[in-house]
Amino acid sequence: MENRRQFIRVLFGLIATFITFKYYRIANAMKSLPYHHLPNGTFRNLPGSPTRRKITRSSKGFFYFFYKGIIKREMFDQKEVPENIPLKHSLTQEKAIFNYHNNKDKITITWLGHAAFLIKLGRENMLIDPFLSKTAGPFGIGPNRYIPSGIKISDLPKIKYILVSHNHYDHLDDKTLIKIKNKKNIFVICPLNLYKNFSKLGYEKIIELDWNKEKKINDVNFIATPAYHWSRRLGQKYNSTLWNGYIIEYENKKIYFCGDTAFGPMFLDIGKKYGPFDLTIVPIGAYEPRDMMQASHCTPEEAVKISSMVNSKNILGMHWGTIRLSAENPWEPPNKFRKEAILNGYNEKNIWQLSIGETKSLL
Repeated sequence: MENRRQFIRVLFGLIATFITFKYYRIANAMKSLPYHHLPNGTFRNLPGSPTRRKITRSSKGFFYFFYKGIIKREMFDQKEVPENIPLKHSLTQEKAIFNYHNNKDKITITWLGHAAFLIKLGRENMLIDPFLSKTAGPFGIGPNRYIPSGIKISDLPKIKYILVSHNHYDHLDDKTLIKIKNKKNIFVICPLNLYKNFSKLGYEKIIELDWNKEKKINDVNFIATPAYHWSRRLGQKYNSTLWNGYIIEYENKKIYFCGDTAFGPMFLDIGKKYGPFDLTIVPIGAYEPRDMMQASHCTPEEAVKISSMVNSKNILGMHWGTIRLSAENPWEPPNKFRKEAILNGYNEKNIWQLSIGETKSLL
């Protein structure tokens, strides 16, 4: 009996030692890593991030979602293609291409829809979050665009840089990326742990950036900034790749592309460290219902606050008017954005509201 008790004491002692050692290793790893890096290789948001509501999924709920979203093409009990799309919401392909090539200014921004932009920097062209195909999702499963991309993939000019904020399908679109020409000579700037995604598509000049790290390529400097968001893709672990915003510095101009983000206090720090900015491109759509979206996407009013916090001269709303991702009226975001911007002291000329395919100069 005594031997048995001694064995149990030794066993519990070994277990306690193992747990203590494991805790010690985790604690030391946490001390040596930046806050947003976790010991298991995943990432988290900075303090101040809105919390994400946990959603429990049942098999019944899955089949209901599949039937409504995939079969009936509805989301939040609304049709995938909204009614009464404004005529001025997008340009024809011909007009978009003509306006882009006819603009001889040094820095131009062309909205391709959603969070996708074509930016001209001198003689070089950059694509940001190029989702230009029909469906945001794998195997044709996901929301469809109800407005085609501002310029077709085949009509894009020669691309020098591709900038991707995170791995969600409406931002990192394999179907678009694989069709882009001259892949081996394009510089891809992306968040941590996304190298393989681009390498398998044929890209070779791939640069992963952690938050507050930068890379200068030729005359363009790229700085990765934090965002309040998350990442996941089919077959990948939750938050196994990072999510970024970016600062683009070219000559004497600074553009801040926020990426997908919720609202929080860190934007004051970004403004103090990197501002002021000539243009901030900030998401204004996919914010309802708030209990579901508040941890991922800011409202139009919060988007204006972000632009003010980072001290931006001009502001441009994105992430709206292209695919249905949420419950708000698809034409509501730009109206709220403009109204709030005026209340916050922005002049009409500093509030950019582009049509899909429209090109505007940053002077």
